[in-house]
Amino acid sequence: MLLRMIGRFIIVALGFTLALLFGFAIMAYLGGQLLAQELAQQYGNEATGQILDFIGYIGFLVELYPAITLLPAILVVVIGEIGRIRSWMYYVLSSGVASLMVPALYVASNESQRELPSSSFLLIFATAGFGAGLVYWLIAGRKA
Repeated sequence: MLLRMIGRFIIVALGFTLALLFGFAIMAYLGGQLLAQELAQQYGNEATGQILDFIGYIGFLVELYPAITLLPAILVVVIGEIGRIRSWMYYVLSSGVASLMVPALYVASNESQRELPSSSFLLIFATAGFGAGLVYWLIAGRKA
């Protein structure tokens, strides 16, 4: 019984870590693309696409860093594990909603920012959450 619990904890931790990395990779890629497009519109086509993509990735990661919080993702995993929820739909949809909570929490905690980001930015967060939820379900959620 104890070994099973320890094994489950390891699988959950591994699934959570890989899901976060996958979701963050999606956010970095899509956010970098969005920022690169905005830079290209602002400065024209003078710079090459590869340089704009690189600047976009770095800029998005630097801007994203203060907004990241693990609380919504941890809540999804805890509720799924305690409730022994095995549905892929729960993990995908709830992770998407949890990811959408991250910009909302950032806006609520930052007094200088009172508006939610653009719909493109929110779509990036939701997509990353959906992907992370699917990865977590594939690794650990199927056997909750």
